[in-house]
Parts: sequence; C-alpha cells; structure tokens
Amino acid sequence: MSRSRRSRSRQWRPSYFNDTSHRSHHNRSPRRLRTFIFSTLLVVILLLLSWTAYLLLRPAGSVNQQECYAYVTDTTSSEALMTTIVQDLKVKNPALLRSVARVIRLDSKLRPGRYRLTPNMSILSICKKIAYEAQDPVKLAFSSIRTQEQLIDKLATPLAMTPEELRTLLRDSVYCDTLGFNTETIRCMFLPDTHEVYWTISPKELLHKYEQSYHKFWDKKRTALAQKIGLTPVEVSIIASIVEEESSKTDEYGDIAGLYINRLRKEMPLQADPTLKFASGNFTAQRIGGDLLKVDSPYNTYRYKGLPPGPIRYPQMTTIDAVLNHTPHDYLYMCARADFSGYHVFASNYAEHMRNARAYQKALDERGITE
Repeated sequence: MSRSRRSRSRQWRPSYFNDTSHRSHHNRSPRRLRTFIFSTLLVVILLLLSWTAYLLLRPAGSVNQQECYAYVTDTTSSEALMTTIVQDLKVKNPALLRSVARVIRLDSKLRPGRYRLTPNMSILSICKKIAYEAQDPVKLAFSSIRTQEQLIDKLATPLAMTPEELRTLLRDSVYCDTLGFNTETIRCMFLPDTHEVYWTISPKELLHKYEQSYHKFWDKKRTALAQKIGLTPVEVSIIASIVEEESSKTDEYGDIAGLYINRLRKEMPLQADPTLKFASGNFTAQRIGGDLLKVDSPYNTYRYKGLPPGPIRYPQMTTIDAVLNHTPHDYLYMCARADFSGYHVFASNYAEHMRNARAYQKALDERGITE
C-alpha cells in the first residue's frame, strides 16, 4: 500500500479512539459522589459531637436552683444518687446524666463523702467530681455553749458520725486519759476555733484534731503564764468558763478572774453563782439562794471548796487570755450592779460586799424578781 493510502486510513479513523474525555468524565463522577458523602457524614458527625459536647458541658441544673450537697454512704447506689441530684438541682437532662454515670461506671467508683454541687456545674463535671472523690470539707464551729451534750450535737450533726459514737468516746475514761484529761476535764480540750474536716471523719480523728488545736494554743508562752500564777492550763480554762458565765462585759473579765484566783489562794470557797446554775441545770435563775444552795454536786462551789471538776461552759480563747493576763488586785467579793447595767461592783472585804449586795437585792425586790 502506498504511503498516501496509509495516511488517509489513519485520518479516517473514528474520533472516539483518540478522545479520552468521555472516560475521564465517568471516572470523576463516582469520586465526587464519594467526596460529597464523606463530607456530609463528617459534618453530621461534627454536629453530633458538638451537640453532645454542648449537652455534657452546659450548666446541668435550672437557673433559679440553689446549690445542694450529695451525700454518699456505703449503701448509696448510683441510681439513688442520680435521683437525688436530679431532684435537688432540677437537672434539665436526667437521661444524659444517668447515661454518663453508666458509661464511666460510677456505681463501682462511689466512695462515702459529701459533695457540693451547683446548678451551673455540667453533667460531666458532676460525675467526675463524685467519681474522683472530690469531697468538700465541713466547717465546724461553736460558741456560747455550756454542756457536753450541746457540744456533741454541734459536732456530730453536720458529720457522718452518730452522736452516740462521739458520746461514748468522751465518756471513756481510759481513752480520755490517753489525751491527758479525764471525763470532766476533757471539755477543756475543745476550743471554739473553726475547723475544716471531711464529712466522713471518724470520732477519734475528730478528737485528735481538737487535741492538736489545744496543744497549739497552749504554747510555751501561755503555759509559762499559767505556771506564773500557780495554775495548770485546765484550771485556767475552768476559771475562764466561770468568768464568762459571770459577765458579758469583756472589759471586767480580768478583775473577775483575779477575784477567783485570790479566793483560791486563800482557800476560800469560790461561791460562784454560775456553778450553782450549772449544777442545778437552772441557767435562767437571777436570785441565788434557797434550794439552789442545797444542790449536792461537786459543781456547787458554795458547798465544796476549790475549782469545780470541769468547766461550766466552753470559754473563748480571748477569755482564757484574759485570765492569764489579769491585773493583780485584792478583790475577794463581787456583786451585780444595782443599775442592771450588766457590770459588777467589787469589794475587798465582806462588810463592803454586803452593802453592795443589799443594794442589788433591793433593786431586785423593786422589780419583782423573785427567782
């Protein structure tokens, strides 16, 4: 065949043998579809993840709800705990809260404790706080209390321990002896300071904390001051308890303390009216006499010389310092002022004291106060 005929034959060849655009178009279409589907799924997944994150991290409780405390004991179940939280915080998505608790297996991670929860906490932070035992401490404080039962109530009520557990320890003479006290003087160990403790603290751990606080307060300086006036820390605390019951006027605490120290040194009965009130349980009595004087109790300082066996209230630390730093004087008697100002008038001899006492008794009669 001639060269010209071969050339023509090549020229007449159908165009689809040389054109690849058709195949390229068919190849790109499935690729674009796959890209579109993948992109759509990715967007959907991202949206779902964002929505889930929003639900997990947004404030779980209602806006107007107050904070609450979740208490976990040895018998608390995850479901019961979730029900309490839902009710107390008015959780907006209870189902999600329960689902998260199941996912992180909260039931197997529950430990006794007290957990502070607020409505602006997220579902995730609520579950994590409980799962990782992020307990919130309890602040213990007391003031103006007289009896051991009042103390037990103040300390045990906000904690997991029962009043009976604490009461048993405070009545255990052997245990009190290990702390350096007896069952009466053990009350001196409790200073009205603020302590932060966990809700799950044991009675012995709690008493150990107060013991540490007591020894920290009674440092070398205070102990030396007590020795200087011939008293032990316990005796100082007992006098401070009487001083506080005698008056609400802190500026005369030093004079009252000095008076009782003077009587102790002279081996005179203290004849402190507040000890009679403590012995009888009649803390509202305004006139001391009659049957009150007959109460047979070691706390009746009209019948028994020396200090009572224990404090008649839990005195403030400032009152203890007032006893330690009192200004020496020669007062042996005191009587409430007839003007009912709350202050006292002091005397160095009995005759002067009786004049003061008659003036006060006359004022009581004029006001019709008989008890």
